[in-house]
Amino acid sequence: MDKINWKLLLELDKNPRASFNKLGKSARVSKEVAQYRFKQLVKKKILTGFYAFISISKLGFLTNKILIKYKSVTTDVQKQIVEFVLKHKSVAWAGSCEGAWDLIITTIADSTKEFTEFYTDFFGKFGKYFKQKEILFPIDDYILNDKYLSGGEMLYKKRLDFHEPLSHMDDIDLEIIRQISLNSRATFTEIGKKVKLSYWAVAQRYKKLIDGGMVIALKPRIDFRKLGFAYYHILIELSNEKRRKDLIMYYTQQKDCVMIMSHCGYYSLHLEFVMKPEDIKSVIVDLRERFGEDIMSYEPLLILEEYVMNLVR
Repeated sequence: MDKINWKLLLELDKNPRASFNKLGKSARVSKEVAQYRFKQLVKKKILTGFYAFISISKLGFLTNKILIKYKSVTTDVQKQIVEFVLKHKSVAWAGSCEGAWDLIITTIADSTKEFTEFYTDFFGKFGKYFKQKEILFPIDDYILNDKYLSGGEMLYKKRLDFHEPLSHMDDIDLEIIRQISLNSRATFTEIGKKVKLSYWAVAQRYKKLIDGGMVIALKPRIDFRKLGFAYYHILIELSNEKRRKDLIMYYTQQKDCVMIMSHCGYYSLHLEFVMKPEDIKSVIVDLRERFGEDIMSYEPLLILEEYVMNLVR
């Protein structure tokens, strides 16, 4: 990784749909060099895809987060769990972790009934292997730029509200949203072929989806482990709920924090960090010293592997 590649990744984080001409200008290289470097980043699996944060509630979906602590899970059972979450339509994200919890699952369901069916099915198959579980109900999500690319500087903050009213859309809009979620860098021409519309018709619909708050943010998927970074979550149980906003405000500016989720449930907040592994200790010390009196407990988790990333079905 040299300065050119870092600048390309930074520009893609700011705008995943940036043209190769724009990428070249940001890195001070030609369009052709930018395109070649882009392909090399993909080939080396440093750049693994592009996705979108969508207003789930406007689509009529409910979101839940499930935390699981294993009791007795063999390698074979863990493989079965991974296969289950990979195939299940209600699973939007899942990952293994090291710390107080072993598995995190984020679900998306169109009703409480559908979530209950997933819950019953999953815990019916695997519940005997689990020691503990918690269910969290998201309130909102603050999506930040990948600060490890910008030297710790916050370049944007976008809020995803999980309780916005349903927005009625036609099947074409829904398919455009799905295509953007699967690949937020897909061209309007490529999407147009899927929905049988012209470039300009797709562009107009996409603009309305942005203006209407349906598409919240576009992001590249970067394998930061290949860049020497680690991915941490810190779950926080507050003893003083009045301090929730203060923590959110502080961590939006903190140099390693890339996302903040606010919940109803056992944990009030969920902070996400991408940083050098040796820096997690200083982050925890800072959390204790700055907010210790307002925190009942906290749990740092090292994310070992992400199994699923499918924010819209």
